[in-house]
Amino acid sequence: MTDSVKDYLNEIARYPLLTAEQEIQLARQIECGTALADKQELSAQEKRTLKVAERAKRKLINCNLRLVVSVAKQYTRRLNGSGMELMDLVQEGAFGLTRAVELFDSSKGYKFSTYAYWWVRQAITRGIDAKERLIRVPQHGLDKVYKVVRFQKAHLQEHGKMPSVAQMAAEADVEVAHMQTLLARNAWHRSLDALVSETGSPILELIPDTDSMDRQKDCMEKDEKQAMFQIALACLTEGELLTIQRRYGLNGGEPMSLSSIAAEDNVSRERIRQRIEAAHLKMRLRLKSVRLV
Repeated sequence: MTDSVKDYLNEIARYPLLTAEQEIQLARQIECGTALADKQELSAQEKRTLKVAERAKRKLINCNLRLVVSVAKQYTRRLNGSGMELMDLVQEGAFGLTRAVELFDSSKGYKFSTYAYWWVRQAITRGIDAKERLIRVPQHGLDKVYKVVRFQKAHLQEHGKMPSVAQMAAEADVEVAHMQTLLARNAWHRSLDALVSETGSPILELIPDTDSMDRQKDCMEKDEKQAMFQIALACLTEGELLTIQRRYGLNGGEPMSLSSIAAEDNVSRERIRQRIEAAHLKMRLRLKSVRLV
């Protein structure tokens, strides 16, 4: 248990548990204040009634926070190692408790904790559903999914196999395509920043970056080809090297045609072609000898 949870439990322990009579008295004070909430002009007595109602509301909430913690602990197993923690569930449950305080009717004869339990549980489950999924699923869709999950368990126990999507769609009274969408959206996702317990490293660090590996491989191949090309060029004579550089634009200029090179050297086009062919042969032989080493 973390220090924050311990501090919170020590804080709420200061508020005593209420008897049934105290709950009814506080609920009636709240009801009196609720009746005046929409009134524009208030008398001095009515203002005092509102203050009493506000104090009663805070007291009823504070004295039932232990109920929220108790319910929240029941749902910690659903967190699946995600970013939500127990105190997050407590906060969600506190919203439900506040709503229960606002709607509680003391005249029904129910104990407040019995009435509030449903609101707290609903707030916690909806908080988990809304905040744990990367893809948000509407609550009415989740209700259908949960119905289908119960149907799956019953079908598995009875028939020994999982029901088909069509059977699940019929159980939820939706189209097969809609059921497939709900099941896909209901899948749990884990953050790539989540830590792996064995190593303590984020999941993202354990996933190979194929793009980066491909880029590194391309760079290595390019460097290797460049090195081999320089080795091949080194075996050429000065005239052959100059001809190759002009033919393929290796000296930073534009590649030149055989006729253009021949005009510069004042020789025939066929002579330049032969010179280039001889240079190619010498380069291939040089590379072959290097690979055999």
